[in-house]
Amino acid sequence: MTFFLCSLALSLAPARAGGGASAVVSNYPGIFLVTAPRPEVTNGLGCWIWDKATFNKQTVRLWHRFEVPQTNPVVRAELRIAADNAFKVWLDGQELGSGSDWRTLSIYHLEGRLNPGAHALAVEGFNDNDQAGIILGLRLETVNGQELQICSDPSWRVVPNTARSWETALRPAEDWPNASLAANFGRIPWWTIPTSVLHIRGALPQPIPVWQSRGFQVGLFAGCGVFVLICLYLLVQLVSQSKAHRLVQAERDRIARDIHDDLGSKLTQLLLSGEMAQIESAPAAPGAPLLRLCDSARSILATIDEVVWIVNSQHDNLEDFAIYVCKYAQLFLESTAIRCRLDVGTELPAQTLSQLMRRNLFLAIKEALNNAAKHSQATELTVRIELIGCRLKVVVADNGRGFDPAQARQERNGLTNMKQRMAEIGGDCVVASRPGEGCEVRFGVPLKQGSFLKTLFGARSQPDLVPGTPLGDKEEPAAARTTI
Repeated sequence: MTFFLCSLALSLAPARAGGGASAVVSNYPGIFLVTAPRPEVTNGLGCWIWDKATFNKQTVRLWHRFEVPQTNPVVRAELRIAADNAFKVWLDGQELGSGSDWRTLSIYHLEGRLNPGAHALAVEGFNDNDQAGIILGLRLETVNGQELQICSDPSWRVVPNTARSWETALRPAEDWPNASLAANFGRIPWWTIPTSVLHIRGALPQPIPVWQSRGFQVGLFAGCGVFVLICLYLLVQLVSQSKAHRLVQAERDRIARDIHDDLGSKLTQLLLSGEMAQIESAPAAPGAPLLRLCDSARSILATIDEVVWIVNSQHDNLEDFAIYVCKYAQLFLESTAIRCRLDVGTELPAQTLSQLMRRNLFLAIKEALNNAAKHSQATELTVRIELIGCRLKVVVADNGRGFDPAQARQERNGLTNMKQRMAEIGGDCVVASRPGEGCEVRFGVPLKQGSFLKTLFGARSQPDLVPGTPLGDKEEPAAARTTI
């Protein structure tokens, strides 16, 4: 009876040990325990290795490099490992698993995970007390039936506990010493055949995606921080520029008011005094000094009105520009025999024009009107203002006697001035004229681009006229224009 109970206890002991081992690695799929292993399970194992010094509560890191032939891929791989007291194993930085029962041999089936090239096998062992060691063997079977074995021996390297990323290193550092032989296989106190064998099958843990790695996340957070700082800096600059722009506009409005209220009122008083002197005195002959003084005062007042209009920021829009140009053309030609026709698009957008653009474009139009009144001998003049795509077009055309532009460039500075003024704002000036066929001066100014969708689906700009083409070849439908 006593012998029977002892036999039963001995038969149940491996099962208890195996049960403990299975509980340690139960998180991995495809695990099964063999409680009565055959002697063949120890084939391919090396010797027990450790650091040269052994003490209680000690952690030792062991590292080894091996290569898989490029022309002979691996079709089957098994890693057998055990440690006194505990271990954790990595392959190329991927954790395979861990164990804490030195009487159990763990076998990891690594089929399909070892590609041709260099690999790193890393093991971290822990010694609770007394003797310590790690024993393992990696068996590889290639396509052509060749077998490769990597066993635990003193050629392994001991990695200092202060080293970082040692699990993925493919080359040892100079300060990594060789491992020490703790005991040969089968030497007491360790086993010749383990009490139980734990087979771990299934897929290895998948590689960590780049975006989930710590380095990528730190870099992403740092990049986001830099981006936020840049945005804050640009926001501060934008606020500062906006504030400066408002201050400039306020100063422009103040200067315009001062010119209009102070200088304009004094010139108006001077003009009224001259006119009262003309009324009280005898009628002056043409060209008299008092009459010339009044005419000069009126001319200066008109110039002041132009300066006030250019400086005032409240007129920095396309619609106000078109209205002012039309009024000026009508008043300028009112004292001449030329009939003025105005042709303006009915739907001008709320486009902002800079002060420099308004000034140069207006002075160029003024020069074209002045040339027409002095030299064209025309009976009719047309001012056309239109927006084609993102380009503002202003045309001043008359039905006068015309001229040859090639000969007029050398003797007239007005044409050169118009071209220079348009070049300063990135525009162009084209003069189309022939003797006896009138003259047409076309000004083109690029405006600020709109949104991408508006540019993509909006109206496309039409081609510019070429000097020498017949007048009136490019017209918009009458329904989209206002003619006076």
